[in-house]
Amino acid sequence: MMWGTAGAAGLAAWGVPGWLRPTPAAAAEQTSSGALYPKGIRPSKLYVLAEGTLTYEERVLVATLQGQLARRSSNAGEAPGIYLDIPGIGYAVWLADLADRYGVELVPSDGVWSLVDRFRQPGSYGRPINTYVLYRRGESSVNVATSLAGITGALAVEETLEPLARQHGLRRVADVRGKDDSWLKREYWPRLRHDLVVEQKPDFANQLRDYATMAGALMFFDGNTDFRRQVVHDLDPDSAVVGWGDASHGEHTFVSVSSQEGSRTIPADHARNLAPLSGITLDRISQRASARPPAVEPDVHYVAFLNTDGDNIQWLLGDFQSSTRWFANPNRGAFDLGWGISPSLVDLAPSVMRWYYDHASAGTHQERYVVGPSGGGYLYPSMYPRGELRLHARRLAGSMARADLGVAQIIDFDSFDDTALWSAYLDQEQIEGLIYLEYSRYDSHKGRIVWANDKPVISARTMLWSGLSGADETSVTAELNNAVRDPSSAAGYSVVMWHAWSKTVDNVKAVVDNLAPHVRVVTPDALVKLVARNVRR
Repeated sequence: MMWGTAGAAGLAAWGVPGWLRPTPAAAAEQTSSGALYPKGIRPSKLYVLAEGTLTYEERVLVATLQGQLARRSSNAGEAPGIYLDIPGIGYAVWLADLADRYGVELVPSDGVWSLVDRFRQPGSYGRPINTYVLYRRGESSVNVATSLAGITGALAVEETLEPLARQHGLRRVADVRGKDDSWLKREYWPRLRHDLVVEQKPDFANQLRDYATMAGALMFFDGNTDFRRQVVHDLDPDSAVVGWGDASHGEHTFVSVSSQEGSRTIPADHARNLAPLSGITLDRISQRASARPPAVEPDVHYVAFLNTDGDNIQWLLGDFQSSTRWFANPNRGAFDLGWGISPSLVDLAPSVMRWYYDHASAGTHQERYVVGPSGGGYLYPSMYPRGELRLHARRLAGSMARADLGVAQIIDFDSFDDTALWSAYLDQEQIEGLIYLEYSRYDSHKGRIVWANDKPVISARTMLWSGLSGADETSVTAELNNAVRDPSSAAGYSVVMWHAWSKTVDNVKAVVDNLAPHVRVVTPDALVKLVARNVRR
């Protein structure tokens, strides 16, 4: 692809040298073999800053510096990076894990401008980072500056910091104050990635800006407009929209548009440090607990409990790990439990995925992970172009194999009986079965099962969800205790979805503790295997 006239003239006028203008092909080389997402360079050392000590303007600047460093390797093997720490939640755990397990040296930083000075100088790590793109806070120009940072090798500097930037030897290569996302796409779309965009509100500081800079991706936010539809329309088949859209009228508003245009959403608008976290590469990550189901028993009812929202990587990176509502709950390990997880983590943050696997319960009671909705990202399969859905399923199966996953959740609208849709997934050997959730309510199909490629698609029978009728602990317990006791029948199995935001592990335990002796609790993937082996078609 060639530069648009205005785009080429613009960079020429800025005096940006050719080595700072990566082509789309060069950007694509950052995606390692087998990976579906751009990955940073593996860091040999990380300069650590406390996020809470930085202003908005400093966090934007540092995030773009994070992204630039994650693109650079050196002949000497040194690959420094930056990590923004947030004590008390997952990010501190992932940082310690990078040091303990992967040998990354951690270096306390003296501050933003000491880092600017360090990497402005020529050094063994690669070319100096000594230019900036100027933006104004309160405008979408911060997204424009972030995107152009990925093109030019520059940093994003807010206008109030420009005097300091100049004092520290940085040179302006562009002034994008007053420019918006549509201007950026019109002028520079040929120079940005087409397999991934980042959807992020301008008032978010460092979240995702490191990754957008590293990946050379378009960062935009324009609500639910025709421009947004045009952005996702112009992406490659089965592309990724990393971030989150305008959910003021419901998340289905923007997820539907993306699905219709063949793009999956990765909920991540609060995610930090993806540039350094993605730098770890693991060919395969194995779950700790066994995937083998128990021997089937007569006259029992089997039930599996599974949380909602496992596709949300910002949650998995943040307080999911530390909160007693979820993974830090002391009752984990008291009963079999399922967790949703995004297979994108095998590329975006493989050390985090490995940590979760290694810390899952694997004794008398087990925890197992399944894929969150609706596979490789949040999408509605019935709206996805059919050819792209098959491409998506093939790619998903590859990620699931690398991440030791066999079952995926699906969210869709009135599509449960469309087995042609599920064949796109279940034709893949790696995918053993699906758990179907109707968009509203999740349990609308009351445990019915349909089959595709001789594999089950199991609908949720009931839910734990505050404020919904029949979704309280007493009602769910009664429904399970009175359910059919016949493992040869579809009615002999139940999937209970528990709402991550209104219920906790304690609420699940309250149900488990009051189940009748004939009710057996298993993990979701074990339940899928039991159904596949025992239910009469």
